[in-house]
Amino acid sequence: MPVAEVSNAPAKYSTADLFDVKTYPLNMPESPAYEAMLGAAIRGLNSVNCAQLASFLRPEILAAMQVEADELVPDAVFHDADLNPYFSQPPEGTPADHPLNRFSPRRHGMVRGDRFAHDGVIWSVFQNADLCRFVAQALGYEKLYTYRDPFACTNVNVQPDGCEFAWHFDNNDFTVSFVLKQSQQGGDFEYVPNLRSREDENYDAVKRVLDGDRTNLRRLKLQPGDLQLFRGGYTLHRVTAPEGAERQSLLLSYVTDPSDIATSDKATRIWGEAHPDHYARDEQLANAEAKRS
Repeated sequence: MPVAEVSNAPAKYSTADLFDVKTYPLNMPESPAYEAMLGAAIRGLNSVNCAQLASFLRPEILAAMQVEADELVPDAVFHDADLNPYFSQPPEGTPADHPLNRFSPRRHGMVRGDRFAHDGVIWSVFQNADLCRFVAQALGYEKLYTYRDPFACTNVNVQPDGCEFAWHFDNNDFTVSFVLKQSQQGGDFEYVPNLRSREDENYDAVKRVLDGDRTNLRRLKLQPGDLQLFRGGYTLHRVTAPEGAERQSLLLSYVTDPSDIATSDKATRIWGEAHPDHYARDEQLANAEAKRS
């Protein structure tokens, strides 16, 4: 599949083309209905670190996104590894039953951002300014920008039949995603809100969840077209294994620094190669360091 070329053409799809603006009036930020939508999202994020906005996409747009994603799935970069919930290696001498020593298989694929056609539906959703503004307001940021990293800007996450996305905490501040495909059985998003904090890793509580304690567990059966805003840094979460079908979700990445981009080393670790833009970032960082020295 050829890499998508950057297009400078005007956006092909308007906000009203892409989203159910009758239910979610993204294009009317001064309206009471917008304030109500925003307030509901903020309440979910402030209470349980999660907001679900059902059927956010227009049905015909969802169908077009599914077609685009299916065409690109054969190009997905698959990750197959045993990981602990922190994506780390435990210090020597860590007890075998400690959460840092609890490794689970994780297998999923990611379609790179440079695979998406810039005149397509998925790219138009990612670049939509009204959606970006809403995400920033809901998450409490003064302003966010679409991530310009050529590989990690927006991705389709592919979770094959039988492959669990095991318990983990996110390393990033938040995730923004749309479900594209869902299985009849499995594929549930499960999470335990506010399980750790900056001050306390709360390893005992994490261990109980890993051992099967479901006391404070919450479960979402996200459906195709649903938008999810999620703060996963302090919320242990997983996606159970889909049964009988593949689960797909679209991940949209936003940043506070418009110049932010991965280094070539990080890109190579994740994707197996780096883009010229990543090497340009290396040079930019090296020049900045030389000026400080």
